Amino acid sequence: MRRLIVGAVAVLAVACASAGTPPGGPEDHSPPQIVSVSPDSGDLNVNLKHVEFKFDEVVSDRPVGAAQLDQIFLISPRNGQPDVSWHRTRIDVRPKNGFRANTTYRITMLPGLVDLRSNVRKVTTSIVFSTGNAFPPFSILGRVFDWAAQRPANGAYLEATLRTDTTVVFLGASDSLGEFDVGPLPPGPYTVRAIIDQNNNRMLDRNEKWDSMTVVVTDTRPHIDLLAIERDTTPAALETITTLDSVSLRVTFDKALDPRLPLQPALVRLQHADSSTIPVARVQWQSEWDRQKIARDSARRADSLKALPKAPGDTAKPAQPPTPPPPAPPPPAARAAPPLPKPSVPPPDRGIVITIAPPNQFVPTETYRLTVTGMRNLVGKSREQTRTFTVPKPPPPPPPKPPADTAKKTPPPAKPPRGLR
Repeated sequence: MRRLIVGAVAVLAVACASAGTPPGGPEDHSPPQIVSVSPDSGDLNVNLKHVEFKFDEVVSDRPVGAAQLDQIFLISPRNGQPDVSWHRTRIDVRPKNGFRANTTYRITMLPGLVDLRSNVRKVTTSIVFSTGNAFPPFSILGRVFDWAAQRPANGAYLEATLRTDTTVVFLGASDSLGEFDVGPLPPGPYTVRAIIDQNNNRMLDRNEKWDSMTVVVTDTRPHIDLLAIERDTTPAALETITTLDSVSLRVTFDKALDPRLPLQPALVRLQHADSSTIPVARVQWQSEWDRQKIARDSARRADSLKALPKAPGDTAKPAQPPTPPPPAPPPPAARAAPPLPKPSVPPPDRGIVITIAPPNQFVPTETYRLTVTGMRNLVGKSREQTRTFTVPKPPPPPPPKPPADTAKKTPPPAKPPRGLR
């Protein structure tokens, strides 16, 4: 027993004395890298059962941001859902119904692939090959915006459906700047749709943002902007009614309104509690009213500053200070990142402002009835709605400040010198 204990202590001492790099080498912080893709991008007359992606390490079959591997692969044109099989350091991809003859394919692997140490691949990779002997020369370029947020939509799902054969659908995805390139594809008329696909199921679900446009591809590569926003067939419903001042009323809806709608007093009706009508002078978009208010407030502030009396200036010429030495040049500043692109169209309003005609005014604590009609949403749906509201009491004025004490305080008696105390 004593010999076994001594031997174990000796082995432990040797192990402690030779401590160094732990087994397995340094910790890996790099995402999985593609070693090869078969077939090569640009190949013609390809005859294959699947596309093979090989990596420099074992990858996980559970990607980040998606429930399963087939959600990070796009096969364009679509021929059934992607059939994706995982083989540790290799992933095989094919359409569920197989590759068609004489067809050009773009296979796209989206960000989200992860290795066993949770390092995430954050770049998009695409290859293009053809089962025929040529590539079509066209594609549809563009950018997808989150219209309400006024920023590019990263990772939006794109579909370009051939209008003469709706079974032919080309797919794509937008990058971090919202840019996309759907193709290669033959000439013809296409319906292009972008979806900000929140649940990554490649379908348009309720409350998801989307936009679509018809594009005719002839002898050029058209460039389009798609403005994704919530669009559904349910009419916009009245949400809030707020009095802004004695003659203005803000009305908001639960959905964006059609910005092409010509606002006019005929779209609204205001009534007293006794059903008598209050004439409406103007109906305008909420954003327009807000801009006008900012301009009015700025003009008032400028006028008040001009009205202030100027302090008398000192006519004595001050002494000139000595000329300081030139400052040292500042260190070169880091180059700021360029601003993100914005859509050329401002976001649609969800509110309007109603101004009543003089000499009418809203009376505090009085109840009124508002009826709106023709306030159509982004897909043209509207319905008549009526709501009553009561004008709140104005807030009480702040209490007056106490008057300043102007009585002159008597100074304390001076203390006698220390030697005379």
